[in-house]
Amino acid sequence: MALCIEWRCQFYGGHKLSVVRSNYVGYMKLMTKYTKELRKPGVLRKINLDELMGISDEDPFLLLESTVCNEADLLAHAKLIHNIQLIEEVHLTHFLSAFWMGNSIKAMESYRLIAALPSSKMPKIQALYYTFYWGIVAYQLFRDGSGEDLLAEGNAVLRKVQSWRQTCDHVENKLLLLEAEYFASKCVIKSAKKKYEASIKSARDHSFLHEQGLAYECMGKYLSSIVEFAEAKQCLRRAYECYTQWGALGKAEQIQREYGFEEICERSSEGAMKHQRDWEAML
Repeated sequence: MALCIEWRCQFYGGHKLSVVRSNYVGYMKLMTKYTKELRKPGVLRKINLDELMGISDEDPFLLLESTVCNEADLLAHAKLIHNIQLIEEVHLTHFLSAFWMGNSIKAMESYRLIAALPSSKMPKIQALYYTFYWGIVAYQLFRDGSGEDLLAEGNAVLRKVQSWRQTCDHVENKLLLLEAEYFASKCVIKSAKKKYEASIKSARDHSFLHEQGLAYECMGKYLSSIVEFAEAKQCLRRAYECYTQWGALGKAEQIQREYGFEEICERSSEGAMKHQRDWEAML
């Protein structure tokens, strides 16, 4: 259990993904000593890990050595045996995939399924992150015209993270980013920019490289929406650099595809890839 929690903290906490992936191997080897049920959540996190890293030539379900060979099979199996926590893990996999790959509508649908489960009310590390991510999605969907009620849902997450901030220092950058999304949704441009910049700085100060990239990406999207294209491009380039240094090449490629700045990305990628190789050489 302690190893499982440690690995989840690494996965969600922004550790270099190459290190997270290496530790995953050790985690799954340990799980093979126990029941296959304990391996199933790990297989689901590997799906998210591989997608972030841009790895597509491995089948995580081979680790289960069973007839369960995809997420749909695993969800059906979880429902058959009434394993609510495993059902939540499958929906969480879909949510994380949609969130990081920029599919806000699918992220909303998956979040609704998670929130409807009784297990979602239990305190756990992943709940902090998917709640934070959902707040971002809700505000951005509101600005995209997907429903007036989404502003209230974003505000509910903002209040929750404000309460967490009173006892937990490492949510500072998350709170600042949600505040930026709030001001962006209320069309208070100056305050939104200030909060985005503060979130970027806080993430950098806390060594949360992935959330530094996320803040840059959110700011880039917002600046693009208010027709500040040059500044938006710079933010998105920096998001690309952060994601690449994190090891999330799949996410970096999604940024490149969606926003179309190939030449800048190619130059940024050369330096970031060298940084990644140097880091792995030290391990």
